[in-house]
Amino acid sequence: MVNITAKLKRVGNSLGIIVPSNIVNNNNLKEGEELFINIQFSEVSSVGQMLAEARKHKLNFKRNTQEILDEIDKDSD
Repeated sequence: MVNITAKLKRVGNSLGIIVPSNIVNNNNLKEGEELFINIQFSEVSSVGQMLAEARKHKLNFKRNTQEILDEIDKDSD
């Protein structure tokens, strides 16, 4: 089982999910293969919760949390 976080993207009149290339390569996936997808909806009400969710999925950031929060504060002024 592989867990990813994906954003829906418009594909014609439908919505699609992009499977990252490292997942495709590591699992030898081919175009046309059927995948079972378990959709989990998340309600993120704060930046802190969003970052905690990202860490739970082992996403890496090039900047630390405080730098990201400082940038958000700066942009909201």
